[in-house]
Amino acid sequence: MSFLAITGFPSRSKRERRNTTRRVQSDKRKSWRRFEIVHMLPILAPYADETTVSWCGRVARFHTGLTCADFLELMRISQLDVMDLSDYAVERLSKLTGVSETQILRCGTQKAGERLLTYNGEIFGSTFITRGFTTYCPACLLDDATEEAHGDRVGRFSWMLDPVRMCPRHGIYLTRRKNLGYFERFQNMDKVAPSDQELSDQVAVAEAASVSPLQMYVGGRLLGAVGPGGMDAQRIDQAARACEMLGVYRVHGAHTDIDDLTIQQWDEAGSVGMEAVSQGAEGIYQLLEEIVQKATVEKRWGGPQSALGGVYKWLQFNTSKQDPGPIKDVVRDFIIDHMPVEPGTVLFGATVLQRKRHTVTTLSKVSGVHRKTLNRALVLTGLLAGGNPAEFESRRTFNADDGEALAHRITNSTPIKKIPDYLNCNRTQAQMMVKNGILNKLGNDPSIIGGLLSNVANDDLDDFLARFRRAGQPVASAGDGMADVIAASEIARVPVADIVALVLAGRLPRVETGAEELRFKSVFVDPENVRMVSEAEVAGHGLSPKNVSDLIGLKLLAIDLLRVNRDTDGELFLNASTITNARGTVRYCYAKEEVERFCEKYVKLQDLAAEHGIVTRTMGLKLSKAGIEPIMEFKSLQAKVFRRKDL
Repeated sequence: MSFLAITGFPSRSKRERRNTTRRVQSDKRKSWRRFEIVHMLPILAPYADETTVSWCGRVARFHTGLTCADFLELMRISQLDVMDLSDYAVERLSKLTGVSETQILRCGTQKAGERLLTYNGEIFGSTFITRGFTTYCPACLLDDATEEAHGDRVGRFSWMLDPVRMCPRHGIYLTRRKNLGYFERFQNMDKVAPSDQELSDQVAVAEAASVSPLQMYVGGRLLGAVGPGGMDAQRIDQAARACEMLGVYRVHGAHTDIDDLTIQQWDEAGSVGMEAVSQGAEGIYQLLEEIVQKATVEKRWGGPQSALGGVYKWLQFNTSKQDPGPIKDVVRDFIIDHMPVEPGTVLFGATVLQRKRHTVTTLSKVSGVHRKTLNRALVLTGLLAGGNPAEFESRRTFNADDGEALAHRITNSTPIKKIPDYLNCNRTQAQMMVKNGILNKLGNDPSIIGGLLSNVANDDLDDFLARFRRAGQPVASAGDGMADVIAASEIARVPVADIVALVLAGRLPRVETGAEELRFKSVFVDPENVRMVSEAEVAGHGLSPKNVSDLIGLKLLAIDLLRVNRDTDGELFLNASTITNARGTVRYCYAKEEVERFCEKYVKLQDLAAEHGIVTRTMGLKLSKAGIEPIMEFKSLQAKVFRRKDL
């Protein structure tokens, strides 16, 4: 039994109380200030997850027979105070109903600042609560008609949370529609939900679903559960919105119209996005790369907005005026790290101070170097790895510092024909140093024979001169027997480029450095040292043809023939290695072991005769009678040589 205990009024019959209620309804302006409400009995506590509006409606019907609106007006509580759970409303309702303020606060949110709400210690943006939508589970409202709920339709607080889109009790998607007007913001289920018959029809066609990871996260966090660190570190609405926005543009494309998406599609998007957001910046970067890749496949490329579409517009224009949270900084870093954003650009409310990425086109505009030249250089130098030098890379980006450094090298370079003036050498020497890799062309590729990329960067020329001069001991004038590198080349008969390589490698015992203005000719060497070291270099690779000729006892021409001809088993008679000097002259060298192998396998007629203690003519006749032929004709080798295994 319910009654109002009002100080100053004796206990009255049920009819008298009803007449009093009707009198109040007919004259709402009547003052009740002289009455002090104790509380209504019995205490009618809120159901778990019940909204304040739903609970107030049940209290009104049970205790007074009034509608929720009339009851609140009677008790001098505005509907807005109930929706906002103002301190006044919470205190007033607690005194009226006997329900603790803590229980009442569990029924809804309170204001926590400009466009901010709070619930159970969590603070979030006002759009996290779907005030502009009517949301319910038709099956739950039908179940409320049972005696358990006393026939009252119960509004659930969880239905008002934007990421909550399915009913875990019935395993179906919730019904969500836009409000018909401001009056529906109060969300009295008796007013906003349809008839029981329509609810039954909605249940019949409801799509089955399971609770998404994002919905479970939101529900758990509002109850105090711990989730992924990357999401718990931000406001709950920021984490949820980041999951949904990233997921929707990953699933449906960067330029999809989100206003056309169904509740099911939003639910799917939240799950996809949460998988990335829960991993922090690394997971978000990977998802953003997938969005960009899909957008560029669709031939869209015009900067960050074209590549990221709705993700960019959401954070750049922020029409909701809600703080998106850490996702803004992560996406901003991604754009700067992957896309050509000019310094001075205002990106997500902050000015970009330094460019990190270029395209061929943006670098061309900054440097003044033609796009085709840049494209070829970028591919050949590996800044656009895997590209085709002949195909223009319009979309790919590369490190801005590396690209600008390359452009600087191109614009500050010298053609090979002008290197002699730069270094104070002749054209042949310049060409030989380029050919032998002492000086590198901008595009160090054999196919490049002309154009800007065949130039040598001035920085490389300056670096070469500095290294070349550092190898010597500074002197006022060249010492006895010393000569500049060009003169020493003529004396020692060693190419200039080879001498330069010896100087840079520190292989010469005497190197002097004169006046800096002499540049290339400022380095002096001893021609005799050059000759000796060069010969030692060759000797280090093996025996010379002359050495082999002396050891075997055959003419030099015979050694050359043995090097290029093969025995009946298909093997060369003598295997040689090659040494090429700076002029391109090839020298042949023979390993000592190779010469020993030849001597073990083959023998000259003279040596064979000596081994048997007979004269050469007699040994020759014996071999001829036995049908044993030499490995090559006498007129070729100027000697008869036989295989030992044939003897």
